[in-house]
Amino acid sequence: MIRRCFTMFRGIGPGREQALRTAGIADWRQLLAAGELPCLPERLSRALPRQVERWAAALEAGDAGFFARHLPLRQHWMLFEAFGGAARYLDIETTGLSPRHADVTMVGLSDGRRYQALVRGQGLGEGALAEALRGCKLLVTYFGSQFDVPFLRHHFPGIGWDVAHFDLCFAARRVGLTGGLKTVERKLGIARGEAIAEVDGFEAVRLWRRHQRGDPGALAILREYNEADTRNLATIAPIVYERLCRAHGA
Repeated sequence: MIRRCFTMFRGIGPGREQALRTAGIADWRQLLAAGELPCLPERLSRALPRQVERWAAALEAGDAGFFARHLPLRQHWMLFEAFGGAARYLDIETTGLSPRHADVTMVGLSDGRRYQALVRGQGLGEGALAEALRGCKLLVTYFGSQFDVPFLRHHFPGIGWDVAHFDLCFAARRVGLTGGLKTVERKLGIARGEAIAEVDGFEAVRLWRRHQRGDPGALAILREYNEADTRNLATIAPIVYERLCRAHGA
């Protein structure tokens, strides 16, 4: 999808993007092959191919960092096809809502196949988290741009968190899938296990406190809840991506 978009380029808004499409230019490759662009002002017509060449080279090189730096966050979903194979699906549990006054108790990560949980006091640390994220080119979360990443940035500042980020919460809203993660799951027919069907973020805090008081089963339930959150991101992401592509005419 990223190759079919032009609005990230200087001087191109929705109107000029539509002018390019009307002129028969549907993607970067066609623009570079076109030579002249009479549908655009002369100066922009000369400058745009140089911009496109730079972005196309970064995409060909698999340089996800380039897009994290230059592509507006609202458009990061467009990177899913290119970098989804190197995505990390991430969900965290905490003791509260404020990074300054609460701790991260668990970080769940998946590459779409294997899930792992890093637990406070049992291996969760900057080094282990950096290793789990090694090779990540696209972070996929639900409301993570507002919650998970600010928490992790505060507690693990040595990790580079400026990566391309597909936040499913805001992307899903744009295709009519509103509400929290479990609400979206129900709309898509994704079921959870009976043991965690009623667990939510507030109950996750209570489970952690029960674990600290010595409850032998609390941590297992919390881990199961986190695993469902994390793994279901990998199920939802391609659905949201495909619906966004259709909404953009791709």
